[in-house]
Amino acid sequence: MKKIITVVSALVLGMSAMAQDNQISLGLDAALPMGDFGDFYTLGIGPAAGFELPVGDNLGITAQLSYQILMVQSDFSDLVKSASMIPIQAGLKYYFQDQQEGFYGHAQLGVHMSSVTTEDQSFTFLGTTTTIEGSTESSSNFSWAIGVGYQMEKLDLGLRYNSISPDSDIEGAEASNYLGIRVAYLISLD
Repeated sequence: MKKIITVVSALVLGMSAMAQDNQISLGLDAALPMGDFGDFYTLGIGPAAGFELPVGDNLGITAQLSYQILMVQSDFSDLVKSASMIPIQAGLKYYFQDQQEGFYGHAQLGVHMSSVTTEDQSFTFLGTTTTIEGSTESSSNFSWAIGVGYQMEKLDLGLRYNSISPDSDIEGAEASNYLGIRVAYLISLD
C-alpha cells in the first residue's frame, strides 16, 4: 500500500511540475432541475470552488465542489422547510484549442450529498390535533456530468448535464437530473 501511495504521489508531483498553470476557480453554480427533480425544485444556487491540474497539451484533471440551496416548488413549500445539495466531482477537461484557453469538453464523476428538512405537520381528526415534528433526511448518491464550456484568461463559463443516481432504498425512484451553469473567476497558482 505504501508503494502505491508513493507512486501516485510521485506521478501527481511530476505532473504538477510539468503543468503550465495549476488553477483554482471561485464562482457561482446554478442548477436547473429537470423531470421529477424539477417537480419539487425550481432552482439550486450557491458558491462553487474548483481546482485544475493541466497535463499534456490539451488536458486537465479537475476537482469541483459547490454548496447549492434548492428553491422548493410552491406546491411543496408547506411540506419542505429547506433543501440543499453539495456536489463533489472530479474529472477531465479537454481543450479544443490551447491548454486552458477557449472551448472545452468536460466529464466528471463524484457524489451529491443532499439534505431535506421537512416542516412540522398538524392534523385534526375528531377534534384531536396531532402534530408530527419535521425531520431532516440526508443522503449521498453517485453522480456524473458531461458538459462544455469556454475559458478566458480569468473567467470560466460552463454548462453541464448532471445526473444523480436514485436512492436504492426507494422503490421506483428515478435519477435526479439537472442542467448546471457555472461562472468562475480563475486564480493561477504558478
